[in-house]
Amino acid sequence: MRPTLPCQLRLRKTVWRIPPSKPSPRPTAPQEQTPLRAAFYRGGTSRAVILQPQDLPANHAKWRAIFRQVLGSVGLGEPYGRQLHRLAKGTASLGKICLVEPFHKTDEKDTAVPHVDYTFVSLDPKAGHVDVASNSGNMLSAIGPYAYNARLLPPDIYAIKDGDITVVIRNTNTMKLIESTFAVSGGQAAVTGKHSVDGVNGKGSSITLAFQDPLRTATRSHFPTGKLIDIIEGYKVTCMDGTVPVVFIRADAIGIPGTILPHELNEQRDKLIMLEKIRKTAAVAMGITDDEATVPRTIPKIAVVSQSAQHTTVSGATLKDSQVDIVVRFISDSEPHHAIPLTGALTTALAARMSGTVVDQVLAPEEVVEGVLTIAHPSGRLHVKLDYDRSKKPPRWVGSVSTTAQRLFAGKAYWTSSASEADTDVPSPADSARHSLGLAFVNELRFRESPEALVERLYRDQNASSS
Repeated sequence: MRPTLPCQLRLRKTVWRIPPSKPSPRPTAPQEQTPLRAAFYRGGTSRAVILQPQDLPANHAKWRAIFRQVLGSVGLGEPYGRQLHRLAKGTASLGKICLVEPFHKTDEKDTAVPHVDYTFVSLDPKAGHVDVASNSGNMLSAIGPYAYNARLLPPDIYAIKDGDITVVIRNTNTMKLIESTFAVSGGQAAVTGKHSVDGVNGKGSSITLAFQDPLRTATRSHFPTGKLIDIIEGYKVTCMDGTVPVVFIRADAIGIPGTILPHELNEQRDKLIMLEKIRKTAAVAMGITDDEATVPRTIPKIAVVSQSAQHTTVSGATLKDSQVDIVVRFISDSEPHHAIPLTGALTTALAARMSGTVVDQVLAPEEVVEGVLTIAHPSGRLHVKLDYDRSKKPPRWVGSVSTTAQRLFAGKAYWTSSASEADTDVPSPADSARHSLGLAFVNELRFRESPEALVERLYRDQNASSS
């Protein structure tokens, strides 16, 4: 019998010579949350997340998924409809993103040089659809202050630490210019002040928005059907393309009181369905789209107008008929507005200047304030000033409103890797870095042409309309 001890020694020796195995490297886990520089601002009676597009992925096809994650959508994993882990609130008027960046000159025809480009993105809170068809006038209130606070403006502007400054903004959705004049204090956009906005608690520092040439933002004509009055679905309407395309209809024509409040109108779903049908039919008549199935969510808007009358606002305050020139109720995405879109208010003021429109028919015989249209909306009043500026070359209409804005927070929003599931039907042009990123995004979603071709077409359309 062989001895056992040497065998054990040999075994130990053999085992000892086997080098210890190195642990296999663990696969790197994808970053669960990707940070994104963001700010949250109230602008007028609305609010939005503001992003700088250079912080977003180079592949624009990923942007829509990121926007859906940041804002949330009831139809995308939100069965309770509360959006508890998102920044939106489940309503179309609050599902907004603003992209702000330094202005990029895209064409030698650009004679005016804005300070910043602003792209408005709207999110359908139910289906998650991303829309770039229109501008948001209320959120324009926040763009100048945000650009100033984010140090996106030319150095000479920051030489003014206290006082009023003017920031020129190009809205890439409409290719229109807006001058935003506001106060700065201590090197920041001022917030405190004495100006009040009906629909917003408290007072703030006044911001004046001057919309340059606020006409033809989606078509080639301010009356794209060629008529002051059209018969749409059996109703008399005025279809106007102003700061935003709007279909105006009289309240008495559809059998509702003009002073109806949003919660009351929401209870009349048959009226809202009918108004949506009128809106879509009018969109085709206006040339905004060729098919009712492809009508954008955000344009045209529909507005129900009526004569001034004493009524109660959503806050319980009473407005006398002598305090307003006209009563207006705007509807977007089949949701009655609790206040009024600033772009819609400006289009209302333009339609009021045109004799024979539906708006003109219900105007008070004398203005409450000379040279100003005083509009009653569900939360109170808004004053719109409209001037024809002959000092401009060429002469143009300029519409002005005063409002307020407030920074609510600035920091980081977060999106997860699931947002990298790209919307592959939207390609990103290789040369987009040479252009406004926001303009390129609008182009990709709406026109699918190069930025140069987009700018050329818009200039051609505007010149054709002016001639």
